[in-house]
Amino acid sequence: MCGIGGTAGGSAPDPRLLETMARIMAKRGPDGEGTWSDDTAGLAFRRLAIIDLHERSSQPMHLGPLHLVFNGEIYNYRELRAELQRRGHDFVTEGDAEVLLHAWAEWGEAALDRLNGMFAMAVWDDEARRLTLASDPFGEKPLYYARSASGRLVFASEIKAILAAPEVERRADEPVLAAYLAHGVMPPPGRSFFAGVARLPAAHLLRWQAGAVELERYWRPRRVDVPAAYPDAVAQLRAVLRDSISLRLRSDVPVGTSLSGGIDSSAVVMLSAELAGDHRRHAFTARFPGFARDEWRYAAEVAGAARVEHHHAVEPSAAEALCDLGTLVVDHEEPVATLSVYAQWRVNQAARANGVVVLLDGQGADELFGGYGVAHGLAVRSMGPRLGARAVAHRPRATAARVAGSLARDHLSGPLRRAYRRRTASPYAAAHLSDDAASAERPPAEPWARDGAPLRRELLAETFFTTLPALLRYADRSSMAHSREVRLPFLDRRVAELALSLPAAFLYRRGLTKAILRDAVRGAVPDSILGRRDKVGFDPPQAQWLADAGFRTLVGDVLLDPAARAVGLYDTRALESDARTGTWRDPDAVWRALNAELWRRRLVAAPGAPVA
Repeated sequence: MCGIGGTAGGSAPDPRLLETMARIMAKRGPDGEGTWSDDTAGLAFRRLAIIDLHERSSQPMHLGPLHLVFNGEIYNYRELRAELQRRGHDFVTEGDAEVLLHAWAEWGEAALDRLNGMFAMAVWDDEARRLTLASDPFGEKPLYYARSASGRLVFASEIKAILAAPEVERRADEPVLAAYLAHGVMPPPGRSFFAGVARLPAAHLLRWQAGAVELERYWRPRRVDVPAAYPDAVAQLRAVLRDSISLRLRSDVPVGTSLSGGIDSSAVVMLSAELAGDHRRHAFTARFPGFARDEWRYAAEVAGAARVEHHHAVEPSAAEALCDLGTLVVDHEEPVATLSVYAQWRVNQAARANGVVVLLDGQGADELFGGYGVAHGLAVRSMGPRLGARAVAHRPRATAARVAGSLARDHLSGPLRRAYRRRTASPYAAAHLSDDAASAERPPAEPWARDGAPLRRELLAETFFTTLPALLRYADRSSMAHSREVRLPFLDRRVAELALSLPAAFLYRRGLTKAILRDAVRGAVPDSILGRRDKVGFDPPQAQWLADAGFRTLVGDVLLDPAARAVGLYDTRALESDARTGTWRDPDAVWRALNAELWRRRLVAAPGAPVA
């Protein structure tokens, strides 16, 4: 896990800029730094050593005309190394970066089809005079880029490093910011909160050559054969998931787990405990004593069942969040939906304090297996008349309501959609922002993601276009802020393709979502976890925190001062009214306004301010 950056084209690369970019990303890689350049391209690198801790695995790495910087992990590097050795390749390291470089030399872009991993990479080819950037299939590892009028390309793992280039302007993307403030909508996968700074979407290649840029998707989830018998499909999922976890336990540094107490993280903890044997295990849980949504009792039960040796409780408070808020805003670089990222940030901080470098987590399962509330109605609609009628009969009133809700959601458009969005907009966003956001239509999913039954279309959208891309951004920033690596076993192409090929009746059974996942880990995960019907997000007591005197004072100081008023983004009358009563009518919305203004001041409006 590392930080990468560089430039191509325009004037010759500036070694001082490359060094600055690397230094800005120091948190991503405290174990080493490197730069390289020729007359056209330059590469910058910060290293977090995970596999082959020796300096021989430092980057940039070179092989003939190829020059590589790479952020992430190639989990099947041992198998690829053996295949490449049979083809005549010789290796001087024990790491995955060298395997990736040799794989590129052997197969070129086709090497991406052979990788099981998370990665953002850049390869400069001296002979072709071509720079290639690539993102992993789900976008776990970020890669941003900006283009100048001269044809120069600047890219990096972090936007802060890109902003170090003099030709890149610090400017908010106004439509993106409006949608966030009014409705909490995150940027689409190819954009950021900064105008002119794009993100390379998941499963994409970017080719730069002589100032021209070409963007291409290299992978789409295939439909795979699924056993017709449900028990056989359950067994297949368990086998693939176990193998995914086994690959992600490969490490030369300590590995632990994040544990919320829900089904997904509990599955990862229990299966990794089986596979790790006597491996010294750590699990980290954010807890909020007295909060109705606190899941500590579930997490503690799982940790006990897995015989976790050290179950660490992380207890963030409003006072601590207030103290850390400035650092959190800079670490995340872009506004976030809720303060749940602070709990995530603190979990990674605790992992660092306990010497655990790698954390396994359960993200991705809700999107792939239909864990969110909308899945109920969509699953019934996708089953066909006979199975759908049976599902309705099982829980008639609740199921019928969910089906109706999903139909209304799908078909609400035009004036009705705009009117609905205006009614549900933030009370603290300026009226013109709410109108702009209500009128803007979210770009439709790509044609390949609109194929199939309603539930499949929703899962594809959540995984690649809406929910998951934002969650992966949060996970990357919260972990790399503390030089930790997060690995996600559900985001294995084999797991995803199987999940997205399953019939709806395998995902929704007996009135339960994620049915096949529950059954795949039955016998490993305690039944008390598998039987849970409540869907609890990874949430702190945000409303309570924002009602705290310290936060109320901060909101007033930040959002009601002359500078914020002059910007024209906020409804100051609503903020003043609620500040006087001490009650926020929409705590999520006031958080977004506060976050946006702190971000704007620190990273947009004050170019001379420190950004690292």
